Amino acid sequence: MRIALIYIFPNLQHRTYEPLAQRFTKAYLDFPTATDHELYVCVNGSGEITPRQRQLFSPLDPRFIHHDNSGRDIGAYQFAAKILACDLLVCMGAPTRPCMDGWLDFMVQAVQDNGPGLYGCWAFKTPAPHIRTTLFWTQPEILNAYPAPIDTSKRYQFEFGPSSITQFCFQVGLQTLQVTKAGVFNRDNWHHVEREESMMLDQHCDKLGYV
Repeated sequence: MRIALIYIFPNLQHRTYEPLAQRFTKAYLDFPTATDHELYVCVNGSGEITPRQRQLFSPLDPRFIHHDNSGRDIGAYQFAAKILACDLLVCMGAPTRPCMDGWLDFMVQAVQDNGPGLYGCWAFKTPAPHIRTTLFWTQPEILNAYPAPIDTSKRYQFEFGPSSITQFCFQVGLQTLQVTKAGVFNRDNWHHVEREESMMLDQHCDKLGYV
């Protein structure tokens, strides 16, 4: 299985996003995974990444791709799904980072055991059932089949609106599964994830005080 992991680096508000990139790099190094994969950093915005900014990801040596920031992180994921040759695309927003060894191994094993679909670490039943799009993984064909490109005004609709990627998967009969340290959970068993069950962290975890 060819696996592409794409991390979003917004090339704007440098005081916000550069520390997040450093935090991601540290966590990536602190929590290794055995699964072979290609790491991509999507530079989201019009400006070229500088040598100093590249050093934020050292010594990871990712491949850098550029997107114009239309649709922000969701637009970048759609862009990546079109241009990257892979069987599984792991989509990680700027605040996202691993917090356990073997995190990618868990992700891939879930797909191998359950087949094509939409996977995420956090799933909610309100305001509508949805996988949180801060971090999710899926086959690029599924993102490419989503019926509309996402502009900035439609990002939250993509996550939890009536035309969300989760609803799209429901409608075409694909799995929508939550994956944690404790296992893989279908829609009926989606639940709040405490720190002890988390294999990844994001900005919502920050607000809850997870470290």
